[in-house]
Amino acid sequence: MSILQFFPDPGDPTDTTGIPERATFEPFFDEIVGQSTAIKLLQKAIATNRVPNAFLFVGSDGVGKRLTAKCFIQACLCHPLPTETASKCALHIEAGTHPDVLWVEPTFLHSGEFIDVSTAASLELTFKQPPVVRIEQVREIANFLAYPPLSASRQVVVIEGVNSIASTAANALLKTLEEPGNATLILIAANSESILPTIRSRCCVIPFRNLGQQEMCQVLERMGYSQILAYPEIIEMAQGCPGNAIAAWNYLMHIEQIVPGVPSILEFNQATSQLLQVAKTISQKLDFFPQLWLLDYWQFQLWKMKRDRRIIEVLENAKKSLRLAQSQLVFEVCLLKLAENGAS
Repeated sequence: MSILQFFPDPGDPTDTTGIPERATFEPFFDEIVGQSTAIKLLQKAIATNRVPNAFLFVGSDGVGKRLTAKCFIQACLCHPLPTETASKCALHIEAGTHPDVLWVEPTFLHSGEFIDVSTAASLELTFKQPPVVRIEQVREIANFLAYPPLSASRQVVVIEGVNSIASTAANALLKTLEEPGNATLILIAANSESILPTIRSRCCVIPFRNLGQQEMCQVLERMGYSQILAYPEIIEMAQGCPGNAIAAWNYLMHIEQIVPGVPSILEFNQATSQLLQVAKTISQKLDFFPQLWLLDYWQFQLWKMKRDRRIIEVLENAKKSLRLAQSQLVFEVCLLKLAENGAS
């Protein structure tokens, strides 16, 4: 018997997804919180055997798009199988070892090689430019799809960070979207506006919403980050995105460990020599992305305290300059201007 269970129910007549409220594929989507519309649309695609050539998962970073893609692939590829085989199939998808699933992430260029974000973090490498999806990766997708599925009924390719795709790679991806063969592509993006209309028009858009505070707490507790709940400013900064909250928490703990007290330095009426020393310490001890997050953190806190556009402009200019100028100089100018504009 298949582990896919579909329970029809009259449901809510106002539901625009066309999927009954209680319709569910268990246990595939149990991990996902707060994305009922997205789940129902994906359920409908499987239930009606009308899975399109391409999906576009759109929503803020950290709201469950990646997890939902994994769950959908498990539901799509594993449910027709006998229970024991289906369980093994799901485990292979979870581990990233399924032969008919290709997962593509944006990469950095380092020493002539492409490395993803997790690899860069493990090697303690930092880059001033964000990772991108490259033409070489799109060619890898085309090569992958040139062969028939090995064990599943179809192949699935997931492309994360489609907002960051290079223009040449985006144009190359169009051909694959037009002729994917026996495959489904899942494109994951923070928004659809920055994606080529020709790519967007070839995809079935699945919207993801930001979570409410109770849902945020539920997700964070489930993921083992209940300590974040004691920091309401992080919850508020995350704006309904558990992933953003976790990233902010990691940055805060990292910065506090290396330069204690710097994140909470919201009184800038110190002597010039003290502010210059703070700028020097930040520049010497923090890498680019923690520095950038620190400016975001100060901006969020100072806006709540002051509601002064001049202060926010100082921090916005500092964030822009950080990619172009020496970081110590950027923080020196920033801290002195904050003191001058009364950010204390």
